Amino acid sequence: MPRSKKTAIIEALFEKRWQGTKRPLTNPVVTLTQVEAAIRAHNKANPKQKLSTKNPANFFKDFVRKKKSANDNWPASVLKRSFSGKQVTGKGVCFEFVRMPPGQSEPFPAPAIRPRANVPIHRIQSASMPLASRRLGRRDEAWLIQVLSRLHVIETHLSLHSPRPYIQVDLLQTNVKLSGAEIDALFLALEKMSAVSETEPQTREVIVVCEAKGLSDDVLVDQIVSQVRAAFRMKALHQDIVLPMAAKAIGPSRIHITQFEPVNRVSAEEISSLKVESEAIYELVPSVPGVGK
Repeated sequence: MPRSKKTAIIEALFEKRWQGTKRPLTNPVVTLTQVEAAIRAHNKANPKQKLSTKNPANFFKDFVRKKKSANDNWPASVLKRSFSGKQVTGKGVCFEFVRMPPGQSEPFPAPAIRPRANVPIHRIQSASMPLASRRLGRRDEAWLIQVLSRLHVIETHLSLHSPRPYIQVDLLQTNVKLSGAEIDALFLALEKMSAVSETEPQTREVIVVCEAKGLSDDVLVDQIVSQVRAAFRMKALHQDIVLPMAAKAIGPSRIHITQFEPVNRVSAEEISSLKVESEAIYELVPSVPGVGK
């Protein structure tokens, strides 16, 4: 039985759009205003099970944060009609109902981004981190990104485990809030190219977007895809290649880094999935409080 108050709200939003088996939904996109109105209606009908209306932007984001919980709490009536949902941000939109492909049994299939059996393990020093900052270690993603930045974990991975020759990597910004996505860390990498003539460029600039997840949250491919598209829409960035990456805490002071294949600007709007290009597990020595705990 669903344990979330959001189950009934999502079901009510779907029923308003349902026109019958052979007809499309009236409008699969659900706005923030519609979510807030649905929450108010739910609260009025269920005064003992009220849900806050203060932050509708997080309504679906928090719902799908954990795959198991999202699958357990997705309305059975919506699943029976082969509809799932995906997070959409920007322009006052919260999420969208999407038809599930044939053969899919769960609304949110288990993520494929897990360490493989033979993933390399790399020990990396953390003694250079100030003792004061280690005492304030937290479990949130902002702290994980700070640790990655201080210890140059992304730079280390692209130097040691990437199949592509990156010769320089610089952190541009953390916690980048954009219309359509939120990027935890943004880097600029310089990739060495195999030029066939002296007139061709020897290097190219690549934008690296990095998604960070704590121990209890899943890395969601659709979120990273949204980050790639959002990066290309940034007016200050003119590079034609974006390299998606993910960093997930998988245990005490253990971080799984995943590097995906680069995405070209011309194909960014068409992609729906990402292919893993390299991965490694980084063990922080000595241990860093908050990471993977």
